[in-house]
Amino acid sequence: MAATLVEENTAAGNNSRQWSLLGDDILNMIIDKFDNIYDYARFGAVCKPWLSFSHRFYYQKKHLFRANHQLPLLVVPMEGHQQIRGLYNIATDTLCNQIQLTLPYKRCCGSSYGWLFFVDNKSAEIEFLLINPFASESERSLIKLPPILCYHTVSQMDEYGVKKAVLSKDPNEFPNDFEVIAIYGGMKVLAHYKSGDQFWSYPKPTRKLQCFADVIFYKGMAYAVDSHSWIVRIYRKRFKKISPSGNSSPCYLRFKTINQKLSNTSFVNYSGNAYLVETCKGELLHVRRDYWTLEESMAIDAENEAEERRVQAEYEARTQEEHNEIMERIERESENQNVEDYEIMASKVSEVLFDEPHLSVNFTVFKLDYPLSKGQKSTETLNGEILFIGDNHSVSVPSSRCPNLPPNSIYYTDDYIDVYRHNIQFGSCDTGLFNIDNKSFGKHFVPSFSAEGMPPPIFVVPRYRIK
Repeated sequence: MAATLVEENTAAGNNSRQWSLLGDDILNMIIDKFDNIYDYARFGAVCKPWLSFSHRFYYQKKHLFRANHQLPLLVVPMEGHQQIRGLYNIATDTLCNQIQLTLPYKRCCGSSYGWLFFVDNKSAEIEFLLINPFASESERSLIKLPPILCYHTVSQMDEYGVKKAVLSKDPNEFPNDFEVIAIYGGMKVLAHYKSGDQFWSYPKPTRKLQCFADVIFYKGMAYAVDSHSWIVRIYRKRFKKISPSGNSSPCYLRFKTINQKLSNTSFVNYSGNAYLVETCKGELLHVRRDYWTLEESMAIDAENEAEERRVQAEYEARTQEEHNEIMERIERESENQNVEDYEIMASKVSEVLFDEPHLSVNFTVFKLDYPLSKGQKSTETLNGEILFIGDNHSVSVPSSRCPNLPPNSIYYTDDYIDVYRHNIQFGSCDTGLFNIDNKSFGKHFVPSFSAEGMPPPIFVVPRYRIK
């Protein structure tokens, strides 16, 4: 019916003002078919009455979009514009020309509830800027968080000093009840911030290696995973004694193990990246992303074992006194062994990836049984859902919401930062999709220009609300 009226108006030569005369019942029929903000933006651009109507409709129906997991859009670089980013709709393979985002010309290290995380590296500390380019005039569009104290090694104080940051809730809806967890530093440790706090909270200092890959807020709790399948629940606990200077958080972070850590001395057990994703049915998935084939991982393990045997042979060839001195030194430094193992592994990785870009070679998905039981089970299906992972807060969308996309697929962006800036020189090339059913790879966003040196794309789920 709406299409008929459009054709009649066009044939009669009426100008765009005639669109404002359409009744609410017809507009309801049109807008009820929308899936994401891309459709709302195009609809609202027709005329002011349609813009007002789209806001009213979304305000009434927005709970449906949250329940059904809205399709993310891709924030992409624009050729010839450093401060401007575009929004790309992977379902329609089109760039939304009606929306252009003014953002810092640097890597975005997090995306949650329409907010984008950037590191403000004007100081010698890591400070976050939260930018919401979709906020209305009555809402906050910029939040600056307190600086993170770099107790751990941070070789870069810019946007690559942070692995990822996520929000628990939308700060515009819950200004006094949102939390942030960031993964930062060379060892990828955690920091936690709660709205209203003056300082971040950190784990107690430890010599154990805690190198996390992803975090998620799930059913009111926070969880983190590392690249060796160690999954923990995160909670804050107050110090028994508070610093008299009052210049630090009164709380620290503690972890409860949900899934046991695999051996971190075996490269076969290592995944280049790992993610936690909540499905549309409320289940929790663990996704492992590999940049090396099994054969390559086994070769690295074999090389490490050969090096260990060579060193051991040298120890045994020396005098007993020298051997004892060596063993004493090894015993003194044993608590640092995890860090040394990580450095050896990172060195091997650098050698493999030095001359060419890294590309994903496989994804493995596990379903977590917690809280019914600890552990996880591998799964060969996503039950028709589609995952969106990368630097963004991981998202799952039912395939019924995006029939143009293959079900049981994982859409991913380039987010591997272990080798500093490595893939950026190639144009952030590890962006694509992986089909769980047939283990095949494909592409989604391929720029028509050279993206070398530009900030990598990132998925975002805009929060579209009444003004």
